[in-house]
Amino acid sequence: MRVALIYPDYYHSGCISGEPQGRVHLGSGYLSAVLKREGHEVAFLHLLEPTDRETFLAWLSRQDAGLVAFSSTSLMFPKVRSMARWAKEETGLPVVVGGVHPTLDPLGTLEEESIDFVCLGEGEAALLELVEALEGRGEVDAIPGLMGRWRGRDFANPARTPLEDLDSLPFPDRSIFEMERMAPDQRERITVMASRGCPYHCRYCSNHAQRNVYPDGSRYVRFRSVDNVLSEIEELAEGAEGIDHVRFDDDILTLRPAWFKEFVREYPRRVDLPFICNSRVDLLDEEKIAALKEAGCKTICMGIESGNPWLRKNVLGRRMSDERILDAFRLCRKYGIGTVSLNMMGFPQEDFSMVLDTVKLNGRAQPGITQITVFYPFPGTELYRDCKEKGLFVDEGTDTLFTRRSALKLDGISEEQMELVSEYFTALAWLYHGIFTLPDALSRPLERMVDRALASPLLPSSWKKKACDRLLARLPWEWYMTTKY
Repeated sequence: MRVALIYPDYYHSGCISGEPQGRVHLGSGYLSAVLKREGHEVAFLHLLEPTDRETFLAWLSRQDAGLVAFSSTSLMFPKVRSMARWAKEETGLPVVVGGVHPTLDPLGTLEEESIDFVCLGEGEAALLELVEALEGRGEVDAIPGLMGRWRGRDFANPARTPLEDLDSLPFPDRSIFEMERMAPDQRERITVMASRGCPYHCRYCSNHAQRNVYPDGSRYVRFRSVDNVLSEIEELAEGAEGIDHVRFDDDILTLRPAWFKEFVREYPRRVDLPFICNSRVDLLDEEKIAALKEAGCKTICMGIESGNPWLRKNVLGRRMSDERILDAFRLCRKYGIGTVSLNMMGFPQEDFSMVLDTVKLNGRAQPGITQITVFYPFPGTELYRDCKEKGLFVDEGTDTLFTRRSALKLDGISEEQMELVSEYFTALAWLYHGIFTLPDALSRPLERMVDRALASPLLPSSWKKKACDRLLARLPWEWYMTTKY
């Protein structure tokens, strides 16, 4: 069978624009590789910009497909819903949707009548079995991990146990991606994942909700063997032009001590490229950071999320102290490893003083790159349930976290304040960093004065922006985005 595999990978409601969009989506790569390994064909539509009904259906009509398959996040689902409707109305083909969104909200996904099936959890085996069943080699409504409607009857099968042996999967099919059309940073990196899953229970993150979908959530976190990971990188690096680093997209590369020890030993022996990875500040110490540096790590991305300890612990479920956060960033500077701090604002119960706490903690941590996004509650997560119960939703139409507006009704943060922090986060962090280097007798009153000025509804927004523009003009080079991630 020929499968039309579709992944929308663009946004239009955010505040970042001007460059091509699109990333290497390893999930689509794995699905394509598994299907092709079993003799099926894949037509991949990687949408990097909006499409209309006529253009989409013209592409689909050329594919001679027997199944239309979408992979979707929650933010992208409105686009998927429209395209699924177009596909069903025009072709009548069966439509399946997999990915994070249908895993977290399968019943809500199936409310769209043009969607026949949803896949819960990992989709490689379920999609392959669905294709084979549609060809007459199995029963559609008996496939583990599949829910939907078939031959006039609703059915629902629980998610299958996560695949333990990740080495048994083929390497992702990268031939489906047109790298020249993607964001520039995608053309100079090899993107890989050494693991799947995260064991932590951050209340805003989809991982705890995804883990609960499986019959045995204890098997949710798995790692490929070090040899398997490095073999993939070696294969991709051989003869590649313009590649200058490897990007590990794992939630936490440093999670498993024994695996990590083998990895930092073998990576520099087999791969002659620096790498970037994600970690948690409470899983990094001086020994690990030194080992990462020796292995070739050039940048570590770490979540601060909120600089307010109470909010971080009680609302977000992240039990890490300011001191631990600062120590991790300090050690990275000591060993010459670049850092990216990941931050959010717009949480329930957050006020503007807490947002400034996040700015200030970044000022103290001195990351190489600061990233600020606006919180969006994902279905199935604990914070989504809280927001629904409290009636906080006012707009669910955003398609990106990189926006200056919240989908929630927030009493403690105004839209003007959110826009100011989104636009000038790095400049404000640098300002507070400078204040904190002064003697206490000067820094404390100056900090309070800046706090009041930023929070004051009496000062016009235009004045605040002009002051921040002057800050930007004086911002030292090292406080700009000088490391790639």
